Amino acid sequence: MAAQVVVLFLAIIIFGMSGAQQTVTVDPRAVQETVKGNIDFTFSLYKILAKAKSGNIIVSPMSLEVVLAMAYFGARGETAEQIATGISLPAEQNLALDGFRHLLSSFKSTSNLTLEIANKVFTQQNYVIKEDFQALVKKSFLSEAQALNFADNVVSAGVINQWVEEKTKNKIKDLISPDMLDSLTRLVMVNAVYFKGNWQDQFKPEMTTTEPFYVSAEVKKDVRMMHLKKHFRYSEVDELEAQVLELPYEERQVSMVILLPNDRNGLPNLEAKLTSEKLTEVLSQLHSTEVNVSIPRFKLEDTIDLNSVLQEMGMNNMFEDSADFSGITDDAAGLKVSQVVQKAFIEVNEEGSEAAAATGECWEKLS
Repeated sequence: MAAQVVVLFLAIIIFGMSGAQQTVTVDPRAVQETVKGNIDFTFSLYKILAKAKSGNIIVSPMSLEVVLAMAYFGARGETAEQIATGISLPAEQNLALDGFRHLLSSFKSTSNLTLEIANKVFTQQNYVIKEDFQALVKKSFLSEAQALNFADNVVSAGVINQWVEEKTKNKIKDLISPDMLDSLTRLVMVNAVYFKGNWQDQFKPEMTTTEPFYVSAEVKKDVRMMHLKKHFRYSEVDELEAQVLELPYEERQVSMVILLPNDRNGLPNLEAKLTSEKLTEVLSQLHSTEVNVSIPRFKLEDTIDLNSVLQEMGMNNMFEDSADFSGITDDAAGLKVSQVVQKAFIEVNEEGSEAAAATGECWEKLS
């Protein structure tokens, strides 16, 4: 089998949840435009990461988008415009708020599947956050606030990391290092996501064998390869020179989508041709057919410093002294983002998949 392992955790997964039964009335445009924005953001993010990183990629666009969206609703002027464009938010702010509120509330576990998301805003003790911003992130992002003394950076990092570990079932540790916090720190916005699900059709462990996995035409390594022959939604897409396979989890609300280039060196070509519109079209055209599936068992973890990535995506102003986050605080000193970091984890085996990610966004007062 030839492929580089690329995991876009909880990027397309939201397709499955957005069709869940609604408990409140939501403008359909809010969900549609927010989901489309998430897909567009996923592709923009991936294309930059693919250029910047060699080897395997694991990232949660959804986790990153949520913390950036919270920042957006506290931003004003050019800062807000850059974030909105960068994460492909709906043009109408109310649609974006309704869309995020609905999608986040759709992350619900069942008896056979665990899907959870949590947000929290950690603030400097005695630092005054506008009441309307606090109400907004609580209502639309289901986020609570907790005060810390960031000057005591070791204790503060420990409190944040303990919360992340709890929300990710101990899969994400040490998201925030003490050196990311100091006496200038005023806020840390954090998102955590966790998923665990069993395959609708599980692989048999006795069928798993050691086989070569080609990272490229020249480079290979031996991996444990799982095998299964069943009917799945599948397509051979000539335009992409690739095969597309959907592996559903139990209850079929959520699936893993695998794209495999036909050629061992075909990933760059697939990346160049694949767009959010094309992926949506391909997924709608998958059909049930008997497939011989061979995929590797794997476990991946990664940490990504996202400052330069976000700046390449056009979100520069939020890191500069000219940043305008006057929607968050009336403090004359103002705020800017100092660091954005994400940690992600995924394990895929014969039973199913377990994945987690957390994104931390640190803010400091303007110098």
